[in-house]
Amino acid sequence: MTATVAQRQRSGRRIVFQWWWLIWVGAAVSIFLCGAVVGIVSAGEAGPGHWFGALRSPAFGGRDRVTILAMGVDHTGNHGLADTIIVAAVYPKTGEISALSIPRDSRVLIPGVGTRRVNEAHVYGGAALMNDTIELLLGIPIDYHIEVDLDGLVSLVDAIGGVELEVEKRMYYRDRSQDLLIDLQPGLQRLNGKQAMGYVRFRHDAQGDLGRIERQRKFLRAVATELLSPKNVTRMPKLAQAFVQTVDTDLSVRDILYLKKMVEQAGPQGIRMATLPGRPARVHGASMLVLDQEEVQRTVDRVLLGEGIAVSVLNGSNVNGLAQSVASMLAANGCDIVHVGNAERLSDVTRIIDHRGQRQRVDQVAAWLGRGVVSLQLDGENPADVTVIVGQDMAGGAA
Repeated sequence: MTATVAQRQRSGRRIVFQWWWLIWVGAAVSIFLCGAVVGIVSAGEAGPGHWFGALRSPAFGGRDRVTILAMGVDHTGNHGLADTIIVAAVYPKTGEISALSIPRDSRVLIPGVGTRRVNEAHVYGGAALMNDTIELLLGIPIDYHIEVDLDGLVSLVDAIGGVELEVEKRMYYRDRSQDLLIDLQPGLQRLNGKQAMGYVRFRHDAQGDLGRIERQRKFLRAVATELLSPKNVTRMPKLAQAFVQTVDTDLSVRDILYLKKMVEQAGPQGIRMATLPGRPARVHGASMLVLDQEEVQRTVDRVLLGEGIAVSVLNGSNVNGLAQSVASMLAANGCDIVHVGNAERLSDVTRIIDHRGQRQRVDQVAAWLGRGVVSLQLDGENPADVTVIVGQDMAGGAA
């Protein structure tokens, strides 16, 4: 590690309190938000007076938007590689939360090191160098970090009594050098900690790392569901111990409590989640994901910065090409059209579906269309903020 990196190293400082409920709240919030589990933390090692002072201060220093880098770090045989990398954008005033997954094999420039896979930045400089690398890649500042020891997640999953997951295929892989065995049968089942880690780490199929990212999302939502279940209230002491042993973060107590409120209001499906796109390639003999910088910027603008409105347009009328005409009109008004296709069935009226719980976006689309019946269908995995099903009422040339 260089002297500069060493000077900038920012490690989270943890304080263990006896208020187990607060630890549990923090864990549930961070699972939803960033794919990480967070214990009780504070901005400094101080007593209860400082703790209550932190609660009185504005969340995130009163800022309109903050970004959080979450990392799942593998210390078993991989020398501290960042196995999971997620950047979340939090808008305290509007209640919006977005999360962008960065494939670990993405080819990036690591400051002071050179061109490497993004997950190697943690090996060379820990959380500080990961922070610098992600800032350089995305072109936005990173305000906070959460670092999770992946081995510790095994204890966490066992502490909550396992997680229920639909294993979509037969998964078998053995790596004796890492003492890793993944052996799962397909179907809906409750996985213990070791099995769940095998599920999220499996990447030995045609989808590779991108398929693994999708499984991580399923896992995180499953863990969040378990953490929020009333049955786990009785397991708080055991959960608290797992959290403290697993997590390192610089989020404050006040920030955690405010995130809890935001997550409750948004709901797990109201959090926008996306993956940074890239192209698999061999670079100097190594398998990497090559990123297009313009596409990276567009994705950051849409997902993390919330610029524009991502819209999917489906034709629910009997007029060929009407959905494309509506899509072109919306694009001319600045919308990002992510999909144009046919609806499953015809519709007499135009429907506008809100996938984020952010009514201002839907109202804006309705204003541009001049019509539309609005409904709420939260879907954090949908790339569109809004889906427009063009009805027969637009067949008269309103588009």
